[in-house]
Amino acid sequence: MPIVEERVTNEIRKIISPFRFMMWTFWKFPASRFSGLKMEKLDSETCVISIPGGWRSQNPFNSMYWAVQGMGAELSTGGYPLALVRSMPEKTRTLVAGQEAKFTKKAKGKITFTSEDGNLARSAIEESMITGKPVNVDLTSVGRDSNGDIVSEWVFKWNFLVIRED
Repeated sequence: MPIVEERVTNEIRKIISPFRFMMWTFWKFPASRFSGLKMEKLDSETCVISIPGGWRSQNPFNSMYWAVQGMGAELSTGGYPLALVRSMPEKTRTLVAGQEAKFTKKAKGKITFTSEDGNLARSAIEESMITGKPVNVDLTSVGRDSNGDIVSEWVFKWNFLVIRED
């Protein structure tokens, strides 16, 4: 069954709803709730996640802990695939099979993670729907501070498998 755009749009609306996002992070992703992670934008191309600076996300060196940055970066690459998977009647296995990060500047204050790879994720899921085989795709996220300076760059190797019931 092809991906139905109306269902995807409905799932995006649900995910981006502040109350529903808060409840979802509370039950499914509590570490992100604690750190103050917020979804700023989600559409078919772009997902933007922000994390405030402060004691809930800092390391002993007064900058944002790398693992907290990783949460924001991962969700920015996984936001649109989450909407796609939730909109489909088929079961879909999603897995982060690998990850690379490059840190370019000390992360202080609010950090915003942006991924613009929604089209790559959709293509991978559609390919798995057609072939019935797992598909790997590299999705990138860039973390920026409030001045717009890049603090970290992330690549997540996502693996999608649409499980067909033939």
